[in-house]
Amino acid sequence: MRLPARLVIASGLALLAGCGPDFLGGGSYRWVGGGREAPEVSTRAIRLRWRQQISIDYEGAYVPVERSRPALDPGRDRLYVGSAAGELWAMTATGARIYTYDAGSGIAAQPTLDVHRNELFVSTEGGVVHKLDASDGDLAWRSEVGGAISREAVLTEDAIYVVSDDDVVSALDRETGEALWRYRRDAPEGFYVSAHAGLTLADGHLLTAFTSGVVVSLDPADGAVRWERDTAAELEPGPDGTPRFADVDTTPLVIDDLVYIASFAGGLYALELESGSVRWRDEALTGVTHITAASRRLLVLSSAELGVALVDREDREILWRKVPPRGAPGPATVTDDLVLFGESQGGFITLSLTTGRELGRIETGHGFSARAAVADGRGFVLTNGGVLLAFALPGAR
Repeated sequence: MRLPARLVIASGLALLAGCGPDFLGGGSYRWVGGGREAPEVSTRAIRLRWRQQISIDYEGAYVPVERSRPALDPGRDRLYVGSAAGELWAMTATGARIYTYDAGSGIAAQPTLDVHRNELFVSTEGGVVHKLDASDGDLAWRSEVGGAISREAVLTEDAIYVVSDDDVVSALDRETGEALWRYRRDAPEGFYVSAHAGLTLADGHLLTAFTSGVVVSLDPADGAVRWERDTAAELEPGPDGTPRFADVDTTPLVIDDLVYIASFAGGLYALELESGSVRWRDEALTGVTHITAASRRLLVLSSAELGVALVDREDREILWRKVPPRGAPGPATVTDDLVLFGESQGGFITLSLTTGRELGRIETGHGFSARAAVADGRGFVLTNGGVLLAFALPGAR
């Protein structure tokens, strides 16, 4: 029996994690502008606290795309964020700079932070991984893997794993940075979407996906293939006979025993974690570039064709969707009953998870491509103009 949509959403919300200790820090906050024009702010959902220009303030027609998501350390009241200018900023939660680190090339990936070991790993578009002391930015080692890295690295006790945009997975020794193994797939010729899937580690499976449409599970110990699934094999040519975009750009999302990925042209898939077999495929859910879990049952999809949509993963019903008017939707962040995402050429938008209704929007003049990071009542997001915005969620001090 299918549950009513409202009941499905309510049951999903009950499974979301609650807030932890406060991460707001002290001090006073004010909005002091940003971008080429004064911002327009609706504060029914979030409240702006402060801003910090962390990259070059570009003038003229060219503005780079900023994709780095801040890494948060609520226990120490710190955050770490990189920029297309190649500089990593370590900051307090109130916006004070602790140090900066010149990584030598652009930073699109979220820094990978181990708060217990006080270690920070910074991956760059120049194909270099840097290991830093998180407190002071001192360099422990740097390792070249080749190929731009735009997705967050994955850590285990003794290794760090990265995937590059040219379809290479590299495993490095965590203490020395020495290469342990590499797995490579050749990218197909032709055009494809610019994003790349990241890595997910789950129950002994190191999961990722490639430009060719292949999804793979690797053994993290040695890089051996546990299984692979070629989603491009199920694609029909376009109406004029031309190939369709076969990319799988979504980082695999594991819920229970299923892996959720999306082929840009082929739709949303649920694969069995142990074998890679297709449990189901929904061909109508196309153009998806990011998948976020709203609960164990609900998924939020960011799609170039559908906009932002809340989907029941059990029956694939679209409960609501929001099509941004300016540009493509960026990756969404779900916190409590809010969905936060940016328009590539527009604003930073807050939606109600329950209804999809827009609750607020921030305009800066540059657009947003990066994913927001939230913890303990505080959120941070980087604009395409290189401005880090700090905001408080509803109910925070």
